[in-house]
Amino acid sequence: MKQVLLVDDQNIVLQGIASLLSVSGEFEIVAMLDSGEDCLEFIRDGNRPDVILMDMHMPKMKGLEVLPELQKIADIPVLFLTTFEDTYLKQQSRALGAKGLLHKNISLDLLVSSVMQVAEGGSLFKEGEREEQEVLTQREDHIAKALVEGKTNKEIAKAQNLSPGTVRNYLSNLFGKLGVRNRSEAVSRLKELGLF
Repeated sequence: MKQVLLVDDQNIVLQGIASLLSVSGEFEIVAMLDSGEDCLEFIRDGNRPDVILMDMHMPKMKGLEVLPELQKIADIPVLFLTTFEDTYLKQQSRALGAKGLLHKNISLDLLVSSVMQVAEGGSLFKEGEREEQEVLTQREDHIAKALVEGKTNKEIAKAQNLSPGTVRNYLSNLFGKLGVRNRSEAVSRLKELGLF
């Protein structure tokens, strides 16, 4: 039996997925946690499940923030759960080292086969798969967060130790990657994706 750790802030989702995986007879649910912080603490305590099934959109620490911290502690494959079908989220999760991204309305058969594939060392991401969007650089990520916080170009430039012109260039790249035309669309898109 493969051991699975479930992390989701919605209790009904946790219960539902736990029931579905348990019914298959292939998995043991080692814990059901409702935050990224609890997940990190659980792994720091020496627990080593075969796979972690984690919600991407949680209060406080988002799944994409938990993953890099988790990787500093242990090499455990992570499968993200999301309510959004989105190429950008798929690209970001893949770039950070996740093994897949599953939609929450997935069928039982696909859920079981996907979790088993990852628990056995596989990935749901196909080799050489062409992504439609590029990953944000660390600098673009900081600028995206500042945008959501309502900072002006001048404030961003000062905080990042850049010239206003350089900030404009970064914003232009960011808009292109997000597929938006201006600041307000970028902020809406980033909030919609639940990244900040």
